[in-house]
Amino acid sequence: MSTPTSPSAAFAEMDQLIRGFQLSRMIQVAVALGLPDQLTDGPEFAAPLALKVGADPQMLLRLCRALAAFGIFEIDADDRIGQSVRSDTLRKNAVPTLYHAARYWAAPHVTGGWANLEHAVRTGDCAFEAVYHMPVFDYLKLHPDEAELFNVLMQNGTGDRPAAVAAACDLTGASLVVDVGGGTGALLAALLERNPGMRGLLFDQEAVVAGAGRVLGELAKRVEVQAGSFFESVPPGGDVYLLSQILHDWDDEHCLSILANIRAAMGPQKRLLVIDQVMGESGPPSPMTYLTDITMMVNLHGWERTRGEFIALFNNSGFGEPQLHQTNSSFWVLETRSI
Repeated sequence: MSTPTSPSAAFAEMDQLIRGFQLSRMIQVAVALGLPDQLTDGPEFAAPLALKVGADPQMLLRLCRALAAFGIFEIDADDRIGQSVRSDTLRKNAVPTLYHAARYWAAPHVTGGWANLEHAVRTGDCAFEAVYHMPVFDYLKLHPDEAELFNVLMQNGTGDRPAAVAAACDLTGASLVVDVGGGTGALLAALLERNPGMRGLLFDQEAVVAGAGRVLGELAKRVEVQAGSFFESVPPGGDVYLLSQILHDWDDEHCLSILANIRAAMGPQKRLLVIDQVMGESGPPSPMTYLTDITMMVNLHGWERTRGEFIALFNNSGFGEPQLHQTNSSFWVLETRSI
């Protein structure tokens, strides 16, 4: 977002930013109704569109008019509702898609944690845990619908993160790649597609890996799926181990526990690839990186780390100095070896 050039422009922009939660909820409703997917064949009047999606015609038109003011949908002179470049990103099958992000970020259990952000800033405690009286991953175990929202978001991400990471990873000579905390296998699938002679091992909690089959598809023939906790142990025998968007969830003590278990499973000079955002690399981080850091403050006990903070973790868990590989996304691949 550009910096306003005048006090009046700054005031108007701040007014919109303050009310951003309202726009997020409006987008979530449009996605819940399936509007972006209903407009692929061209503009429609509100009445037939409302009949298709189960909405009140006048209320639907008012919602779309408001969203069109932000470039989300278009309203023509006849009050027909049409697709815009922005609303097209909200189609479920768009590549990449923001459909799952729109559903997740406005979900009540997510906004409930953010409503307690002030508590986290004042006390240093986790905002989510203060509201729900349990860690976020324990909450997801008890609420399968919300867990599915989270898992699908991680699978799809924002943009095509798995493809961008896979393109930045040189896995020449690797026979078995172990994805630790690999969710439903989206990143592992991208890596296997680029490396046809390689096998994969997907390791995560039982409720998470249960959904891996529909993500891996035909690639499932080349993947062994194991359920477990990376705080207890990690499957041995891999040539390369992956940790994608895991360490930023946890404080240093828990990160060192995860890394120690991976190191115990590895032979000497085996590779570990950590995929995370790295603060301070290639200039200031994007605003989205800062938002992710505050998300960690709200939901968990981790944070987005600098290169130096990652090096300290590696040095204290049996790994060497990392090489950093930039991806065509906000994520970096930190490549280190067991020593």
